[in-house]
Amino acid sequence: MKPHNNIFCLLFCILASILSLSSAAYADPLPEFIIITEEREPYNFKKDGTITGISTDVLLLVLERTGSTQTSNDIKLYPWARGYRMIQEKPNTILFTTARTKERENLFKWVGPISEIEYQIYALKSKNIKINSFQDLKKHNIGTIRKDVTEDFLVNKAGMSVDDFDRASLNSKNMLKLSLGRIDLVAQSYVSMINSCKESGLSPDDFEPVFVLDKKGMYFAFNNNTPDHVVEKLQAAFDSIKKEGKLAEIFSKYDN
Repeated sequence: MKPHNNIFCLLFCILASILSLSSAAYADPLPEFIIITEEREPYNFKKDGTITGISTDVLLLVLERTGSTQTSNDIKLYPWARGYRMIQEKPNTILFTTARTKERENLFKWVGPISEIEYQIYALKSKNIKINSFQDLKKHNIGTIRKDVTEDFLVNKAGMSVDDFDRASLNSKNMLKLSLGRIDLVAQSYVSMINSCKESGLSPDDFEPVFVLDKKGMYFAFNNNTPDHVVEKLQAAFDSIKKEGKLAEIFSKYDN
């Protein structure tokens, strides 16, 4: 065989390998996801008509890395309880940012963790309320969000029932009720407390954490019928983003 034929064959083999790898990467495209989130700055929130935030940016980068063409325009902003119901009912649904708990573990499939969040009980400083145990919580009227992870903590750790809670669709409503003395306590994270005060025109300085409920990792939750290979593909993309320092870069972008 002539030398130039050898070179041609080598180039052909290299090109065939590249095309084969490219085809394999997109041979099994991602499904078109229903993507749902809530207002929880800085993780997910609407700004100038566009849904943005730490978790939003991470998810869009993960989707891009895995061949998806979905954008922020595909993300729907719903009250938490509605989104929580939809992810269990509708295939190919993503809900974020979602705390991964023992009670939820088998309800969904998971990609992450994005971060860890501490959940606390907040009270008006002027009330000087002291909480030393989960049993102490039973003496008070507590505001929660329907289907929120804090309800799971209170049910499982304090032995309470959802009928014991003053339930709302938004944390801002709970903080208003707390400021007016209509409820004694509100269960939420620090981030949620700051944001709900901003939305309600309240000062965070008027409130204080009086008890720690738990700490949990925050994830992207997927409908349980999502194929394992799809979740694994997305997790691999997430892991590479974290390893490259992209996750830290996104966090720093929202660090005020």
